[in-house]
Parts: sequence; structure tokens; C-alpha cells
Amino acid sequence: MKIGIISDTHSAGSGRDLPDPVRSALQGVDLILHCGDLECLGVLDYLETLAPVLAVRGYEDPTEPGNRLARATRVVQADGISIGMVHDIQWPTTGITTSPDGAALVFPAGDINELLAKKFGRPVTVVLFGDTHEELICHYDGILFVNPGSPTYPGRRHRPGSLGTLGMLEIQDRAVYARLLDLAAPAAQ
Repeated sequence: MKIGIISDTHSAGSGRDLPDPVRSALQGVDLILHCGDLECLGVLDYLETLAPVLAVRGYEDPTEPGNRLARATRVVQADGISIGMVHDIQWPTTGITTSPDGAALVFPAGDINELLAKKFGRPVTVVLFGDTHEELICHYDGILFVNPGSPTYPGRRHRPGSLGTLGMLEIQDRAVYARLLDLAAPAAQ
């Protein structure tokens, strides 16, 4: 299974203002997971023309009835893997923080699995989050953490005005592989 991960699109109006490389990069995925700060529901409608979409709300995101957009957290089951989603890694329980530049996670002492089970209401093996606009993949105590960054308003490590990043998860035989796609790279165009 191939899953596209996107966050912090900050799209206005119809949501169709996402750059073409976003659409190209997500072609052929089985599912798209949006980690919040979409700002308009239209971005989910637009992404849904490519694949089914599930999302969590960011700070100022609208709400809608149904299952597509969850409030603060959600757990998605994909090929036997439990994927926890949240916009801000510090919601709704504290414990995990980001480094001052947003490029790393800072983990508390104690059992991370217990902390995540409290945050998501059950154990997870993958955590997806956004908020910092800084892309990140890291493993900690058997858990995979992925922040896809922002495709439209990338973090400090990118040239001002350039395109940012998306994430991809691939699940094969209960193994999970994560990678980041730099939309400003020539191969991503």
C-alpha cells in the first residue's frame, strides 16, 4: 500500500491552488493523509480526485460532518499498521516537543508507547504530524515519526518562495518505509 502524506497546505478558497507538482507526486497513491492546517475543505475535495483522503484539523481549520476530517487526533488502520495522526505533536497531551528549529523531536523520559497510547487512545506504530513546516523522519523506541513538511510554505531549510515537501509511506508485509519528496527538486517536477 502506498500512502501520500501532506500537511500545512494553508490553501484558500476552492483548494485548487495547490501547485501541479503536488498532484503529480500523489498520482497513484492508495490513500492520502493530511495532517492539518488545510484552512479550507476544498483542499480535501481536490486531493480526493486522486485518492481517498483522511485528515486531522489544524489550528484554524473548519469542521465538517462525517469521517473525513477528525478533530485533533485519529488512528488509521492501513494494511495492519496503526497510524496515529495529529497536527501538532504536542496535542492533546504534552511530552514530545520539537527542537527550537523544528528539525528534530525531543522525547521525554519514560515509556513512549504509553504516552502515544494516551494521545491516540490506543497503541500506534507510526505517528504522522505537521505544524512546524519542517520535514522529518525519525525512529524512536520502535515508533516511526514522520512530518511531511509543507508543500506550499516550506520551513527554514528551503529557499524562500520555493516549493516544499510531501511524505510517502509504503507498507509491504507489515513493514513500513517512509520517504520525503522534495517538490523543488528537478525529478519532482
